[in-house]
Amino acid sequence: MNGPLRMYNLPQIIQDDFPVQLPKCMYTLKNVHSPRDQADGLVDHVSSLDNKLDISDKVKQFLKKIQVNAEMADLESRQNNILHQLAELKKEIESLTSNVRNQQNAPRANNSFVPQEEPIVISNFPQSVVIYANPMSPPFSLVSIQRLLQDNLPLAVTSYLHSSVGVLPQEARLLADTLTSFKPKLGVPVIDVRLIWKEINSNASIIIAHNPILGEVNILRFLSRLSNSKLNYDCDPNSYEIDSLLDECYLLLELKRKTDRSSVLQSFKKSLGKAQWLAGRSELSVADIAAFSAIKQCNVSGDLSGNLSKWYERCQLLLT
Repeated sequence: MNGPLRMYNLPQIIQDDFPVQLPKCMYTLKNVHSPRDQADGLVDHVSSLDNKLDISDKVKQFLKKIQVNAEMADLESRQNNILHQLAELKKEIESLTSNVRNQQNAPRANNSFVPQEEPIVISNFPQSVVIYANPMSPPFSLVSIQRLLQDNLPLAVTSYLHSSVGVLPQEARLLADTLTSFKPKLGVPVIDVRLIWKEINSNASIIIAHNPILGEVNILRFLSRLSNSKLNYDCDPNSYEIDSLLDECYLLLELKRKTDRSSVLQSFKKSLGKAQWLAGRSELSVADIAAFSAIKQCNVSGDLSGNLSKWYERCQLLLT
């Protein structure tokens, strides 16, 4: 054998040249066998001189941190103010809710007219008003209001004749005489009412602070709400029924055909039912006053039947 012997090749058993994926949860160390600046792209734990900050940069970072803290403190302060305002608002809402519940649970006033033992003086009603009335449609409800509200809303009426009216019809003249002859009680502030008979489109209107309120039913709404009497239906939970009936009364005065008026009378009859007064009530309301006046103006009392006819007779005894 001449020269060195040649060894045979063996296959590689372990592969050590593939990359190893280390888990991210482990603490990464640099390769100690690599140079300091080429440790697999890792940054050395010891900062170099180039990476060190000078004193000015440190001051800037400190001031920036202080500014961020001040902004956070201001944000917290505004948040606390908003929470305080929300708490106060919650208390106010709970207080208002409690007051509303107390008012709902309070006993409701009856809407019928009951004579007062002592006069109730109202300090916020106007000293004088002007009412224009059409002589062909006399507002008969004024007599009822004058009588029923003499302790709450005394009306001293003076009648005048406009140049557009030559002679008053008999019913209008009788109404004017009844209103002007009424004497309010002494010692009670009264409202001076100037009743002017004039040819107008509506059946009646009242002037309040140069603003006209058209329609007899709207005059009744105004006077009833102005008074402190049982005719004031604002606090009634079923006040919408009264308003609906007042609208029916206004419609009855506007309609001209008999068939149309009959439908309104049927509505009154349905509202009355088997009760003594409209809206199924056991006592008088402002709707009865308006309906009685409207039926009387339209001369349709002869078309009434059943319980509605008996209701009309009760109105004649009480309201005239």
